[in-house]
Amino acid sequence: MQRFRWQQAEGRRHAYDAEAVGTAHPGIAFTTLCGVEVTPARRDFVELDGRWHDPTCWHCDHEWRVRDDFPPCDIPRLPENT
Repeated sequence: MQRFRWQQAEGRRHAYDAEAVGTAHPGIAFTTLCGVEVTPARRDFVELDGRWHDPTCWHCDHEWRVRDDFPPCDIPRLPENT
């Protein structure tokens, strides 16, 4: 099982630690890698043509890369206005 996973919720595509959270489910809150607690809705589990509807949370993306020991050159700087 992959430790970190993506799940859209509350208008963003967030990442979470599956070892801590388990599997995300509609209506059940979980804490994301960026530290925000979100509750996904049923519509957040429906993909359209294999793509997510909501934009990526760049703080979650950054935190995933740090926790997964990406090389520094593969960890982009966070956008200033996120």
